[in-house]
Amino acid sequence: MRAKQRIYCRRALLPEGWLDHVVLDIDPGGLIEQACSGKPEASDIQLGGAVIPGMPNLHSHGFQRMMSGLTGTGWHSGDNFWGWRDAMYHFANRITARQIEDCMAWVYSEMLAAGFTSCAEFHYLHHQPDGSPYAHLAETSLRVLAAADTGGIAVTLLPVFYSVSGFGQESAGIGQRRFKNSLDDYLQLLQFCRRAMDGQNMHRLGIAPHSLRAVPADELRNLVESVEDKEMPVHIHIAEQTAEVDACKEYLGARPVQWLLNNVQVDERWCLVHATHMEDSERLNAAAAGPVAGLCPTTEADLGDGFFDTAKWLQAGGCFGIGSDSNLRISVSEELRLLEFSERLRQRRRNVLCEEFKSCGRFLYEHAAASGAKALGQNCGVIKAGCRADLVELDVSHPLLEGRHGDTILDSLVFAGGKEMVRSVYVAGKQVVSEGHHVNESALSEKFSNTMKALLN
Repeated sequence: MRAKQRIYCRRALLPEGWLDHVVLDIDPGGLIEQACSGKPEASDIQLGGAVIPGMPNLHSHGFQRMMSGLTGTGWHSGDNFWGWRDAMYHFANRITARQIEDCMAWVYSEMLAAGFTSCAEFHYLHHQPDGSPYAHLAETSLRVLAAADTGGIAVTLLPVFYSVSGFGQESAGIGQRRFKNSLDDYLQLLQFCRRAMDGQNMHRLGIAPHSLRAVPADELRNLVESVEDKEMPVHIHIAEQTAEVDACKEYLGARPVQWLLNNVQVDERWCLVHATHMEDSERLNAAAAGPVAGLCPTTEADLGDGFFDTAKWLQAGGCFGIGSDSNLRISVSEELRLLEFSERLRQRRRNVLCEEFKSCGRFLYEHAAASGAKALGQNCGVIKAGCRADLVELDVSHPLLEGRHGDTILDSLVFAGGKEMVRSVYVAGKQVVSEGHHVNESALSEKFSNTMKALLN
């Protein structure tokens, strides 16, 4: 275990707002003991930029980063999510366990360089490419954890429960052969993962029934009831596409979010991923139940899923976090920017997603960080005592941050910038990004490149 340390921040965003000359006392486990006013001389690390809390990434399929740029050429006009999914299946059924680890270690280094300091990995490649089980049921889940440790990111591991290929189906299809587990096998997989994570304060375990179309109603109820730890995060894809909504209405007699709320005890530990297509009554009832809406605007735009009505969700009392999902783009700024810009285009006015006494950029960032931490079940997303010291230092010498003060710093990051504004990143008080680059960037990049060559040649 490391010794205690003290980090000095020339300027930092705390819950009470922007403060100058902040000193963070960090315990050996990487948690902030106190944040108070102080001088740089007595600190172990001095950060001269603007320090903000690291952003949780609440939804990622890390392996899909390898598909970036490979699903456009040759596809016909009018292609949609379902055509993209077929291409993903073809790709997913070729990747080895070793390649999964090497890919994800690189992806996590990219996330860190972008300012994501924790990640919920929605992981469903459980079996070998031909669908047969590995000798160890949790083989690829352990690879995800190893990749997280290599990259230095905190992970909420979400092994996915996948049972059937669609509403009313009796089994999974060929494309989903790596995903499928019986409920008994899945519960055993969770036990393996729990044992592997014992004593690791950087990681958290959750459950992830894939979707209503992939998990029959009785199995979904049994899964939620069978998990002994009733505080585990629960993440589910829901209402992502209109075709899914129509099929759910036909088979279950209700819209997806409506059916879930009526049949399962949804509460604050749940994350409704996408939840794009909700009617007003669903939105009101879902917000009242307390789950986080897991929004992934760049992926949802790439797949043509539709607009999430963020303004109405907030008005209903709901909260949201952001994820990189397919990892076509890995950018905190782009996810937040697209959320706000979608509302501006819809309503034909500016600064839609904000609250009194905070700028639009600051509101988006702080809300997504705090709600993302809630979805991950981790003590992060804000710089205060008791939270993990996940810190992002912005380079105030960047031309578009020069002379900025207060909330204009976050407005400039969210609406005019991106990862090029990130100078350094710390997770649990340990530096993982220096001068805009991951500390192991070269080695991780080389392994990722070798994986791509092997798959594409």
